Amino acid sequence: MGGDTPTTESRSKLRAFFARLLPSHSRTVWWDLAQTVGPVLILSAIAVVAALHFVRPAPPNTLTIASAAPGSKFYLTAQKYQKILARNGIKLKIVATEGSLDNLNRLLAAHTPVDIALVQSGISGTGDTGDLVSLGSVFYVPLTIFYRSPVPLQRLSQLRGRRIAIGPPGSGTRFLALDLLKANQIVPQGQTQLLDLEGEAARAALVAQQVDAIFLTGDSAAPDTISEMLHSPGIRLFEFPQADAYVRRFHYLSKLELPAGAFDLGENLPPTLPACLV
Repeated sequence: MGGDTPTTESRSKLRAFFARLLPSHSRTVWWDLAQTVGPVLILSAIAVVAALHFVRPAPPNTLTIASAAPGSKFYLTAQKYQKILARNGIKLKIVATEGSLDNLNRLLAAHTPVDIALVQSGISGTGDTGDLVSLGSVFYVPLTIFYRSPVPLQRLSQLRGRRIAIGPPGSGTRFLALDLLKANQIVPQGQTQLLDLEGEAARAALVAQQVDAIFLTGDSAAPDTISEMLHSPGIRLFEFPQADAYVRRFHYLSKLELPAGAFDLGENLPPTLPACLV
């Protein structure tokens, strides 16, 4: 039984044999494997990098747009885009908001569900706009001011001390109204009462003589509201005699001349050629 047990010398020779055999065999196997699989891995890596660089993901089939108050020009425009995109298989969700400033801030908010926002020119938000991309101007947003007065007003400073509806916080109407009024030395907490009313509520207040003037733009008023104002007795449309000066001072504004009868040909409203700011 002792003759069947390998001697110490035999075991040493056996270990030396496998030590020489396995490293050499392993090197051969790994070299063959590298020659076979290596080019495939390299080509696959190049293909992945190229795909990430050149191939763009498919556009989403659902988008969310921040508009403004229901019935406003902004909201009606969002509804038009909703129908257009639906024809291309894209669902557009419309979010009612306070207006342009609210729209921009929603777009800038972290983890926002809003993908697109309608924003009035000149609006500045509270966040970093570095990642935002403008798709361009899509329509004019005229500022219309209606007021009660026995005689036409020539300057906004003549509204000092009166009750003025400028729209709610977050609206583009309020943002623009505060800028223009400040240029005429009319500021909040002064002798002039600045109210948050907008759109139809502002129109009703002016008709009821609860306010003396109202500011309206596309994010706070429906087109019908502006038309009703032009037909209301005792109410005047401010014609911006100083429009050129406003455009020079506020570079985000443009001057637009309204031809006589632009709103109503039958009654020739407006009867003159007023300028408006957009």
